[in-house]
Amino acid sequence: MAKTANLPPNHFLIVSIIQLVIFSSAFIIPTTTSAKLEKLTHLHFYYHNNIAGPHATAVPINPKIQPVDLRDPASLFGRLTIADDPENSTVVGSAQGMYGSASQTEMSFAMVFNFALTQGKYKGSSFCLLGRNPIFTNPRELAIVGGTGAFRFSRGYAILKTYYMDMQTGANTIVEYDVYIRHY
Repeated sequence: MAKTANLPPNHFLIVSIIQLVIFSSAFIIPTTTSAKLEKLTHLHFYYHNNIAGPHATAVPINPKIQPVDLRDPASLFGRLTIADDPENSTVVGSAQGMYGSASQTEMSFAMVFNFALTQGKYKGSSFCLLGRNPIFTNPRELAIVGGTGAFRFSRGYAILKTYYMDMQTGANTIVEYDVYIRHY
């Protein structure tokens, strides 16, 4: 019968920590530039969404047979809409993505959007917004989960407030966005 070594009780913990350090260091990517400090950027803009008329910027890709009733969330449940919404005032970018009705009990969308900026300091950069959007709740918060260009490795949040909504048709909506992005 083999004799086991008399190891201190915390031996497994020490070995695990050493393995963790060795494993973690394998994923450090060498760089020729010095480390950049993280910045916080605040963006404020209005998102215009138009789902009707000759200049619609968002269209349902699986329209339901029954009519939509904004007072009845179940009438929208499962509807998926694709959007490419440029701003109607001074254009600073476009919101490209999709949202789908994700609740049978309240008017709430699951949103996946890329905000592509075409003007100003961040021209050519984009950030990604993801989350649950209960559209009749003011304010509401969604997550920023990444980006490109100046917003590479970004994270943060967006505070949304419905500024205007055509309650008869739900076709035209303007939403105020206050976006806070941490990036390098």
